[in-house]
Amino acid sequence: MCGIPTRSGGRLQQCLALVAIAVFAALLAAPAGADQERPARLLYVVTEPGRISASNILFSRTDEFDLSAREEILQQRTDNAVAAFLTNKRFIGYSVYTASWVPLPLKAGEVVEEFEAEDYSAFALTSRRILNFNGRIGYWSVTRR
Repeated sequence: MCGIPTRSGGRLQQCLALVAIAVFAALLAAPAGADQERPARLLYVVTEPGRISASNILFSRTDEFDLSAREEILQQRTDNAVAAFLTNKRFIGYSVYTASWVPLPLKAGEVVEEFEAEDYSAFALTSRRILNFNGRIGYWSVTRR
């Protein structure tokens, strides 16, 4: 297809242009497949009495969250890029991508039925609400049941 270049170099230029287009197309296609993979581990969590520390690998920083008086962690869920906590007073989500803590108060008499985290998100099902924490944008969405 590229053949032997002529003195003017026309065929060589055409061949180089085709190679450049092929390389560019391959580079564009690569991220689409990468989005399908599990994210690398970007978060490590340390819990101490009265405090939670998130070691954010993405931004090379540690973010701390101080619990209130008499607040206790009941459940903790962490995965590659998200952490979620259930305390006796609230849910707390941590987003690696926004490097922020996002608390959400429990309702009076609310019973937690399910609580999990995976990759970039956390999910909680309570007797009164369906909760989703989006770790990419650092936001709790809430739907009443």
